[in-house]
Amino acid sequence: MMLAAHLKLGNELKFEQKLEVINQILSMLRLKNAEHTKTEKMSGGERKRLSIALELVNNPPIIFLDEPTTGLDDLSSSQCVALLKMLASGGRTVICSMHTPSAKIFEMIDKVYVLAAGQCIYQGSGCNIVPYMQHIGLDCPLTYNPADFIIEVACHEYGDHHNRMVEAVGNGRVSRWTPAAVSSPGNSETTSGASSYYEIEQFGLELDLSLLTPKSSWWAQYKLLLMRMLLQMWRDKSYIRLKFYMNIILALIVGGIYQGVGRQASKALFNFGFIFTIVIAYLYLPMMPVLLQFPTEIKLLKREYFNQWYRLSSYYAAMISAKLPAMFVLAVIYLSMVYLMSSQPLEWFRFAMLFTIAFLTALTSDSFGLLISSRLSLVNGMFMGPVLAVPLILLSIYGIGYGKDTYISPLMRFLMSLSFLRHGMEGLVAALYDYGRADTICGPEEMFCMFRKSQFLLMFLGFEQLNYLWSVCCLIAFYLFFTFAAYLLIRQRLKINTVNPVVAYVLQLLTKYFNFTSYNY
Repeated sequence: MMLAAHLKLGNELKFEQKLEVINQILSMLRLKNAEHTKTEKMSGGERKRLSIALELVNNPPIIFLDEPTTGLDDLSSSQCVALLKMLASGGRTVICSMHTPSAKIFEMIDKVYVLAAGQCIYQGSGCNIVPYMQHIGLDCPLTYNPADFIIEVACHEYGDHHNRMVEAVGNGRVSRWTPAAVSSPGNSETTSGASSYYEIEQFGLELDLSLLTPKSSWWAQYKLLLMRMLLQMWRDKSYIRLKFYMNIILALIVGGIYQGVGRQASKALFNFGFIFTIVIAYLYLPMMPVLLQFPTEIKLLKREYFNQWYRLSSYYAAMISAKLPAMFVLAVIYLSMVYLMSSQPLEWFRFAMLFTIAFLTALTSDSFGLLISSRLSLVNGMFMGPVLAVPLILLSIYGIGYGKDTYISPLMRFLMSLSFLRHGMEGLVAALYDYGRADTICGPEEMFCMFRKSQFLLMFLGFEQLNYLWSVCCLIAFYLFFTFAAYLLIRQRLKINTVNPVVAYVLQLLTKYFNFTSYNY
């Protein structure tokens, strides 16, 4: 509630005044007993009221609710509608859709608007439905809920009375249309909470958009959202422990497999396998959680963004910034363990170079996963992420071991340059073997030690033209590109869907055709 107050009210009120507003809203909606309760531990009715309370912070003139009573028992539904009626009596316009309301709730509604096949078949008070249906020639049984009865009539269960009902109410043409409820037969999708302003405009209501403009600045929104995201991460202790233990165990496994390969000339080729494990680890470890989490967060983002809580850019910047501390700490732990266990050169600048490349690879993989999940569902994203990673992995190791004189076509070199993992691989090799690397150790049992010199090893594997700074610049460029592209896709996803007129006409023809064939059948 305080977050909503900071975002919606900005600096117009002091902290004490915002707290007073929140206390008044919580008292009005009977939520004072749950004032210090986490949302996940609240009951269904309390969550419904909380979603309403969040939208009352800036005292909006119109409240639009989609199925506020769905999932609640009869008592909780009655209490919820009673609260809405109280809000409406205070001068607000409360618009809500309800799925099969009870007779008790139906009588509490000031004005009912019933739609069927895109046309209005009734508008007025709920208690007048029975006389209206008698005027049409239909008698509602005494033990029947009038709401259920008119929906069944709209679905042609008592014959086709659609045209007569539309003519009786003039298809809803009135001088001022401010309904308190909308009941739409056949709508099975339900959500709770206030909708966005564009949904209100679709029903012909005029709304001053200045009332919905965020009052807080971009920087204030960024700080508030960043603190919220960091708090959410900190509260999820099980996830933090899982990532910590996973990095520790993975570091012990990798360090144990490649123990001592960094200083032994006879195991120089194994050291390239060690470098490749770093690239693979920092491809999948950052990417997979994003593919799993972001599709579930898009619902919350849609609701808050559509209600103009904040700008998308401030949310996006906060989301990216909130990941950095945990990623940095885990990278320090993992890379320090594997670096020491594999006996790499004990030189600070080499470890700093390796850490920079690995961390940039992790950031790029995270933004790559965000780019994939920005437009795909959870299932599709979890499938496409690993699939798209396969060609990147193959291109990252293509040409290794071919030698200096092996010809690689310009097309393949171009494709290799499109894999950010390739640049990460080259940067890690440069960090460990370039810039005056000392000779590795040859054992006394070795008759011929060919990989003592690092430059000969690089030439043998085809890495004679390494450029560390170029690898860093390429990783930064890929990161910025993926991040900006993901932002554009998310922004496009949050826009109001507009259908191409040609596509809409084709869909209309197909709908008419299938309806015609089903009627004939």
